[in-house]
Amino acid sequence: MDKIISNKEKSYLAVTLSGDNDKEVIKQMASALEEEGYVKDTFADAIVKRESVYPTGLPVGQINVAIPHTDPEHVNNAAICLGILDKPVTFNVMGMEGETTEVSLLFMLSIKHKEDQMGMLQKLITLCQDQDTLKEILAKDQDKINEVMTALVEK
Repeated sequence: MDKIISNKEKSYLAVTLSGDNDKEVIKQMASALEEEGYVKDTFADAIVKRESVYPTGLPVGQINVAIPHTDPEHVNNAAICLGILDKPVTFNVMGMEGETTEVSLLFMLSIKHKEDQMGMLQKLITLCQDQDTLKEILAKDQDKINEVMTALVEK
């Protein structure tokens, strides 16, 4: 895992990842958030456990995404971590038991207040429908990543 962007002022970071399964890449991202102080040491296990019960994979087109998140009690400060995978990883599909999708991008949420969750998920779902923007993110275009992440964290 390599950090490509860390913006403490706006509370987001972006990392490149490689892994063989969803748990592996989720733990890497959770570790990045923990290293930056955004989440507690309980976050990684909590987010893996939640993903196994409430999967977050979204088959939105050529580039599929996942939005792993967990309860605020595991969070120190709100943040978003973007994970760009070097090769797609299989995730279970949100709300579709038994369905899987190959995910290339992850948006891991560290949400401090439950009431902020729905607004953030709506912004992300809108973003995830824009395949051209997702292609630029997947290509690690830092200007596009900063633009998108800034828009996501603004209220």
